[in-house]
Amino acid sequence: MKKTKIMQGFALLFSLAMISCSQGFENEPQVENGYGRLNLKLSSNTAFLDETRAVNEESYKNTDNYTVVVLDNKGNEKMNCKYSEVPGKMPLILPIGSYTVKAFYGTEKPYSRNEFYVYGEEQGTIQGEGNHTVSITCEPTCGKVSVAFEEGMSTYFSEYKVLFKGTEAMGTDVVKWEKNDTDPWYIKLNEGGETVQFEIHVTTKDGFVNPNQEKDAVKAGSFKLNRNKAYKMNVNFTHTPTGEGAVDLEITIDESTNDKEVEIEVPTDWL
Repeated sequence: MKKTKIMQGFALLFSLAMISCSQGFENEPQVENGYGRLNLKLSSNTAFLDETRAVNEESYKNTDNYTVVVLDNKGNEKMNCKYSEVPGKMPLILPIGSYTVKAFYGTEKPYSRNEFYVYGEEQGTIQGEGNHTVSITCEPTCGKVSVAFEEGMSTYFSEYKVLFKGTEAMGTDVVKWEKNDTDPWYIKLNEGGETVQFEIHVTTKDGFVNPNQEKDAVKAGSFKLNRNKAYKMNVNFTHTPTGEGAVDLEITIDESTNDKEVEIEVPTDWL
Protein backbone atom coordinates (compact mmCIF):
# COMPACT_ATOMS: atom_id res chain seq x y z
CA MET A 1 0.00 0.00 0.00
CA LYS A 2 2.79 2.39 0.98
CA LYS A 3 4.71 1.57 -2.19
CA THR A 4 1.63 2.26 -4.30
CA LYS A 5 1.17 5.72 -2.74
CA ILE A 6 4.84 6.58 -3.40
CA MET A 7 4.52 5.55 -7.03
CA GLN A 8 1.38 7.62 -7.37
CA GLY A 9 3.25 10.61 -5.92
CA PHE A 10 6.06 10.23 -8.45
CA ALA A 11 3.51 9.97 -11.23
CA LEU A 12 1.85 13.21 -10.08
CA LEU A 13 5.18 15.10 -9.94
CA PHE A 14 6.11 13.80 -13.38
CA SER A 15 2.75 14.94 -14.77
CA LEU A 16 3.19 18.42 -13.26
CA ALA A 17 6.71 18.66 -14.70
CA MET A 18 5.45 17.69 -18.14
CA ILE A 19 2.66 20.26 -17.94
CA SER A 20 5.20 22.93 -16.93
CA CYS A 21 7.52 22.00 -19.81
CA SER A 22 4.60 21.95 -22.23
CA GLN A 23 3.52 25.43 -21.11
CA GLY A 24 7.11 26.66 -21.48
CA PHE A 25 7.29 25.43 -25.07
CA GLU A 26 3.93 27.01 -25.80
CA ASN A 27 5.12 30.38 -24.45
CA GLU A 28 8.33 30.26 -26.49
CA PRO A 29 7.67 31.76 -29.95
CA GLN A 30 8.00 29.11 -32.63
CA VAL A 31 10.16 29.89 -35.64
CA GLU A 32 10.14 28.55 -39.16
CA ASN A 33 13.19 27.05 -40.82
CA GLY A 34 15.61 29.79 -41.79
CA TYR A 35 14.56 32.08 -38.94
CA GLY A 36 15.87 32.81 -35.44
CA ARG A 37 15.19 34.90 -32.35
CA LEU A 38 16.88 38.26 -31.63
CA ASN A 39 16.89 39.81 -28.14
CA LEU A 40 18.20 43.25 -27.19
CA LYS A 41 19.78 44.73 -24.06
CA LEU A 42 20.53 48.45 -23.75
CA SER A 43 22.62 50.42 -21.25
CA SER A 44 23.73 54.04 -21.07
CA ASN A 45 27.25 55.11 -20.10
CA THR A 46 27.12 58.84 -19.43
CA ALA A 47 30.11 59.09 -17.12
CA PHE A 48 30.43 62.87 -17.22
CA LEU A 49 26.95 63.69 -15.95
CA ASP A 50 28.04 63.98 -12.32
CA GLU A 51 27.33 67.46 -10.97
CA THR A 52 25.74 68.52 -14.24
CA ARG A 53 23.26 71.33 -13.70
CA ALA A 54 22.28 72.50 -17.18
CA VAL A 55 21.09 69.14 -18.48
CA ASN A 56 18.26 66.95 -17.20
CA GLU A 57 20.45 64.01 -16.15
CA GLU A 58 17.63 61.60 -15.48
CA SER A 59 16.35 61.77 -19.05
CA TYR A 60 19.75 60.56 -20.32
CA LYS A 61 20.11 57.87 -17.67
CA ASN A 62 16.65 56.44 -18.36
CA THR A 63 17.09 54.05 -21.29
CA ASP A 64 13.32 53.88 -21.79
CA ASN A 65 13.67 57.25 -23.54
CA TYR A 66 16.08 55.89 -26.14
CA THR A 67 15.11 54.96 -29.69
CA VAL A 68 16.20 51.52 -30.92
CA VAL A 69 16.46 50.62 -34.61
CA VAL A 70 17.21 47.20 -36.13
CA LEU A 71 18.41 47.01 -39.75
CA ASP A 72 19.16 43.99 -41.91
CA ASN A 73 22.32 43.73 -44.04
CA LYS A 74 20.56 45.57 -46.89
CA GLY A 75 19.60 48.49 -44.69
CA ASN A 76 15.94 47.51 -44.42
CA GLU A 77 14.34 48.58 -41.14
CA LYS A 78 13.04 45.66 -39.07
CA MET A 79 12.17 47.54 -35.89
CA ASN A 80 12.03 51.19 -34.80
CA CYS A 81 10.63 52.05 -31.39
CA LYS A 82 11.38 53.41 -27.93
CA TYR A 83 13.31 51.02 -25.70
CA SER A 84 10.35 51.08 -23.31
CA GLU A 85 8.43 49.17 -26.03
CA VAL A 86 11.21 46.66 -26.76
CA PRO A 87 10.39 44.06 -24.04
CA GLY A 88 6.94 43.57 -25.54
CA LYS A 89 8.48 42.85 -28.95
CA MET A 90 11.11 40.36 -27.78
CA PRO A 91 12.24 38.04 -29.09
CA LEU A 92 12.23 39.53 -32.57
CA ILE A 93 11.73 36.74 -35.12
CA LEU A 94 14.02 37.42 -38.09
CA PRO A 95 15.56 35.48 -41.00
CA ILE A 96 19.00 34.02 -40.41
CA GLY A 97 21.61 36.66 -41.24
CA SER A 98 23.47 39.70 -39.92
CA TYR A 99 21.84 42.78 -38.39
CA THR A 100 22.82 46.25 -37.22
CA VAL A 101 21.29 47.50 -33.99
CA LYS A 102 21.40 51.24 -33.23
CA ALA A 103 20.23 53.13 -30.17
CA PHE A 104 20.27 56.88 -29.55
CA TYR A 105 18.81 59.74 -27.56
CA GLY A 106 19.08 63.54 -27.55
CA THR A 107 20.02 66.06 -30.20
CA GLU A 108 23.50 66.30 -31.70
CA LYS A 109 24.84 69.85 -32.02
CA PRO A 110 28.36 71.22 -32.59
CA TYR A 111 28.13 72.71 -29.09
CA SER A 112 25.38 73.23 -26.55
CA ARG A 113 24.73 74.02 -22.92
CA ASN A 114 21.46 72.19 -22.49
CA GLU A 115 21.53 69.03 -24.62
CA PHE A 116 23.78 66.51 -26.33
CA TYR A 117 23.58 63.24 -28.25
CA VAL A 118 24.08 59.69 -26.96
CA TYR A 119 24.63 56.89 -29.46
CA GLY A 120 25.47 53.19 -29.62
CA GLU A 121 25.74 50.65 -32.43
CA GLU A 122 26.40 46.90 -32.47
CA GLN A 123 26.38 44.10 -35.03
CA GLY A 124 24.51 40.85 -34.43
CA THR A 125 24.13 37.61 -36.38
CA ILE A 126 21.31 35.07 -36.23
CA GLN A 127 22.89 31.74 -37.13
CA GLY A 128 20.08 29.34 -36.37
CA GLU A 129 16.75 28.82 -34.71
CA GLY A 130 18.09 29.59 -31.23
CA ASN A 131 18.18 32.88 -29.32
CA HIS A 132 20.77 35.57 -30.04
CA THR A 133 21.21 38.59 -27.75
CA VAL A 134 22.76 41.90 -28.81
CA SER A 135 23.94 44.20 -26.00
CA ILE A 136 24.31 47.90 -26.84
CA THR A 137 26.01 50.57 -24.73
CA CYS A 138 25.28 54.19 -25.64
CA GLU A 139 27.79 56.94 -24.93
CA PRO A 140 27.84 60.71 -25.58
CA THR A 141 29.39 61.94 -28.82
CA CYS A 142 30.75 64.99 -27.01
CA GLY A 143 33.04 66.07 -24.20
CA LYS A 144 32.18 68.46 -21.38
CA VAL A 145 34.15 71.65 -20.68
CA SER A 146 33.87 74.12 -17.82
CA VAL A 147 36.03 76.94 -16.47
CA ALA A 148 36.86 77.88 -12.87
CA PHE A 149 38.33 81.35 -12.38
CA GLU A 150 40.31 81.72 -9.16
CA GLU A 151 38.60 83.78 -6.51
CA GLY A 152 40.14 87.24 -6.55
CA MET A 153 40.51 87.55 -10.33
CA SER A 154 38.34 90.67 -10.20
CA THR A 155 40.93 92.32 -7.97
CA TYR A 156 43.44 92.44 -10.81
CA PHE A 157 41.29 92.18 -13.96
CA SER A 158 38.30 94.29 -14.97
CA GLU A 159 37.33 91.79 -17.68
CA TYR A 160 38.20 88.15 -18.34
CA LYS A 161 36.75 85.33 -20.44
CA VAL A 162 37.75 82.13 -22.27
CA LEU A 163 37.10 81.30 -25.92
CA PHE A 164 37.09 77.69 -27.17
CA LYS A 165 37.43 76.71 -30.82
CA GLY A 166 39.08 74.37 -33.30
CA THR A 167 36.94 71.21 -33.46
CA GLU A 168 35.69 69.93 -36.79
CA ALA A 169 32.03 70.30 -35.86
CA MET A 170 32.49 73.88 -34.62
CA GLY A 171 34.13 74.99 -37.86
CA THR A 172 34.90 78.69 -37.50
CA ASP A 173 32.53 79.17 -34.57
CA VAL A 174 33.77 80.14 -31.13
CA VAL A 175 32.35 79.11 -27.74
CA LYS A 176 32.57 81.74 -25.00
CA TRP A 177 32.86 81.29 -21.26
CA GLU A 178 32.20 84.65 -19.62
CA LYS A 179 33.55 85.48 -16.17
CA ASN A 180 30.20 84.84 -14.44
CA ASP A 181 29.21 81.68 -16.35
CA THR A 182 28.47 78.47 -14.45
CA ASP A 183 26.94 75.97 -16.90
CA PRO A 184 29.29 73.64 -18.83
CA TRP A 185 29.60 73.38 -22.60
CA TYR A 186 29.04 70.07 -24.42
CA ILE A 187 31.25 70.03 -27.52
CA LYS A 188 30.76 67.46 -30.26
CA LEU A 189 33.92 65.45 -31.02
CA ASN A 190 35.16 62.94 -33.56
CA GLU A 191 35.84 59.41 -32.33
CA GLY A 192 39.18 59.36 -30.58
CA GLY A 193 38.77 62.96 -29.39
CA GLU A 194 40.06 66.24 -30.76
CA THR A 195 42.42 69.03 -29.78
CA VAL A 196 40.57 72.09 -28.52
CA GLN A 197 42.16 75.51 -28.76
CA PHE A 198 41.49 78.20 -26.19
CA GLU A 199 42.18 81.86 -25.67
CA ILE A 200 41.95 83.64 -22.31
CA HIS A 201 41.20 87.34 -22.80
CA VAL A 202 41.93 89.64 -19.88
CA THR A 203 41.89 93.36 -19.25
CA THR A 204 44.30 94.17 -16.44
CA LYS A 205 43.44 96.97 -14.02
CA ASP A 206 45.67 100.01 -13.72
CA GLY A 207 48.53 99.44 -11.29
CA PHE A 208 48.91 95.75 -12.14
CA VAL A 209 49.94 95.94 -15.78
CA ASN A 210 53.16 94.14 -16.64
CA PRO A 211 55.41 96.69 -18.41
CA ASN A 212 56.13 94.09 -21.12
CA GLN A 213 52.44 93.61 -21.91
CA GLU A 214 49.46 95.58 -23.06
CA LYS A 215 46.54 96.26 -20.75
CA ASP A 216 44.41 94.01 -22.93
CA ALA A 217 46.11 90.65 -23.36
CA VAL A 218 45.40 87.14 -24.62
CA LYS A 219 46.89 83.90 -23.40
CA ALA A 220 46.41 80.97 -25.79
CA GLY A 221 46.90 77.21 -25.66
CA SER A 222 45.29 73.86 -26.43
CA PHE A 223 44.44 70.52 -24.86
CA LYS A 224 43.03 67.12 -25.86
CA LEU A 225 39.29 66.70 -25.32
CA ASN A 226 37.75 63.20 -25.41
CA ARG A 227 34.19 61.93 -25.69
CA ASN A 228 32.31 61.20 -22.48
CA LYS A 229 34.94 63.01 -20.41
CA ALA A 230 34.62 66.15 -18.31
CA TYR A 231 37.42 68.73 -18.22
CA LYS A 232 37.64 71.76 -15.96
CA MET A 233 40.00 74.58 -16.92
CA ASN A 234 41.37 76.25 -13.79
CA VAL A 235 42.51 79.82 -14.41
CA ASN A 236 44.68 81.12 -11.59
CA PHE A 237 46.60 84.38 -11.30
CA THR A 238 50.03 85.20 -9.88
CA HIS A 239 50.81 88.67 -8.61
CA THR A 240 54.37 89.85 -8.18
CA PRO A 241 54.32 93.09 -6.16
CA THR A 242 56.71 95.59 -7.76
CA GLY A 243 56.81 99.29 -8.27
CA GLU A 244 54.96 98.86 -11.55
CA GLY A 245 52.95 95.77 -10.66
CA ALA A 246 52.86 92.48 -12.58
CA VAL A 247 50.15 89.85 -12.99
CA ASP A 248 50.38 86.54 -14.82
CA LEU A 249 48.04 83.57 -15.38
CA GLU A 250 48.50 79.87 -14.66
CA ILE A 251 46.36 77.36 -16.53
CA THR A 252 45.65 73.72 -15.59
CA ILE A 253 43.13 71.24 -16.95
CA ASP A 254 41.54 69.15 -14.23
CA GLU A 255 40.08 65.72 -15.05
CA SER A 256 39.07 64.99 -11.46
CA THR A 257 35.41 64.74 -12.50
CA ASN A 258 36.31 61.54 -14.37
CA ASP A 259 37.50 58.17 -13.07
CA LYS A 260 40.97 59.38 -12.05
CA GLU A 261 42.37 62.63 -10.79
CA VAL A 262 44.83 64.15 -13.23
CA GLU A 263 45.93 67.74 -13.62
CA ILE A 264 47.47 68.63 -16.96
CA GLU A 265 49.76 71.61 -17.20
CA VAL A 266 48.88 73.42 -20.41
CA PRO A 267 51.63 75.23 -22.35
CA THR A 268 50.43 78.73 -23.15
CA ASP A 269 51.76 81.84 -24.83
CA TRP A 270 50.88 85.48 -24.54
CA LEU A 271 49.68 86.94 -27.81
